[in-house]
Amino acid sequence: MVTPKIIERTCILVVASIALILYSYHVRELLASLALFTAAFLVLALAALAFVLLWWASEQLASRSGPASRKVIEYSRRVIATYGKP
Repeated sequence: MVTPKIIERTCILVVASIALILYSYHVRELLASLALFTAAFLVLALAALAFVLLWWASEQLASRSGPASRKVIEYSRRVIATYGKP
């Protein structure tokens, strides 16, 4: 049977361990760099998502509009394909 005294000592040990880990300079530096890289990758992922959504919306708009805009879309695809070749 687990007594409340054992649970209390376990909680104290866990809190003390976390406090010692966060007190360490290297761990704090790693946590700070993790936060910065996470923020940077989040911004890049959101920018890529915005680009894809804008491209999809423009395709939808072009498919619902007249033939002149379809010619512009075909031209832009040719230009993109030209720049995509090595």
